[in-house]
Amino acid sequence: MERTKIFKNGGSLAVRLPKKYALPVGDVMIDQRDGMLVLLPLEAKDWPDDLESRLAALADLEMPARAKDSKPVNL
Repeated sequence: MERTKIFKNGGSLAVRLPKKYALPVGDVMIDQRDGMLVLLPLEAKDWPDDLESRLAALADLEMPARAKDSKPVNL
């Protein structure tokens, strides 16, 4: 393991990554697992080109019929 610094950058915290841990510049996903922070780089090519049309297709799906004895939930 190596030691590094956490510092304030505006209203956020930032971590200085040593050169050998460099990630591609861009967006990352961050998660906390077992007390550790995990950074996963996101690349635009990982998303399907037709993602927007796939999501739009979900709007065309019919809602399942509700059982007659069920009641709507007011949030």
